[in-house]
Amino acid sequence: MLFLVTGGSASGKSALAEGYCAALQGPLLYVATLIPCDAESRARIKRHQEQRARRGFKTLECHLELDHAVLSFPCRTALLECLGTLTANEMFRQEAPLPPELVAKKIRKGVDALYRQVEHLVVVSNEVFGDGMQYPRDTAQYMEALGKINCSIAAVADVVVEAVCGLPLIHKGGERLS
Repeated sequence: MLFLVTGGSASGKSALAEGYCAALQGPLLYVATLIPCDAESRARIKRHQEQRARRGFKTLECHLELDHAVLSFPCRTALLECLGTLTANEMFRQEAPLPPELVAKKIRKGVDALYRQVEHLVVVSNEVFGDGMQYPRDTAQYMEALGKINCSIAAVADVVVEAVCGLPLIHKGGERLS
């Protein structure tokens, strides 16, 4: 099954996604996308790795090139967190940044490739579209690319859930959650 879990910052989307993975059972893989760029991010990554290990997740760090990721061990369920970070990593990387239209295609190709390697894939993404503000061109292009990615995955996902105040708002496939 393919799950898409979206939500705003601190909405509870990660906890919901991890809960779905635990219910689907293991072996569990966490595909982490945050680049360790400073002491704060390195500490956050270390803390998250320890938390995930206690929950039975193995971690694969995949900051770029998800479409080339090959799992080195058998895995039944994978959690990809998160599309927003992966999109930013690809669009704004220092070496050979990709244009937004290629980023959306590349990340979708990566999600498909990852899904072919597991039985269940839970994908976490950000909801960054609700404030109605005008943004600089680069930010608007990032938002558009992420929106395209979210829509294309939602179209084929078995389950689409939005986290709102820590609660799941089920948009698609609620019957599969029981």
